[in-house]
Amino acid sequence: MDSLTIMLIAGSLVLAVVLNAMKLMRFINFLTGAGRRAPTQGRHYESQMSFDDRLAEKLRELERDRRP
Repeated sequence: MDSLTIMLIAGSLVLAVVLNAMKLMRFINFLTGAGRRAPTQGRHYESQMSFDDRLAEKLRELERDRRP
C-alpha cells in the first residue's frame, strides 16, 4: 500500500471516531437535560434591579392580584 491509501484510511477512521464521539456527547447532553434552558426574557430586567426594587415590584403585583 502506498502512503496516500494509508492516509485516506486513517483519515476516514479518525473522522468516524470524532463524529461518533460528538453523537455520544449530544446523547449524554440530551439525557442530562443540559440542552434545556429556562426562559430568561423576564429575568434579565429583574437582575438589573436592586433587591429593594424587586421586593417592591413583587408587593405591588401581589396587591394588584388581591384587589377584586
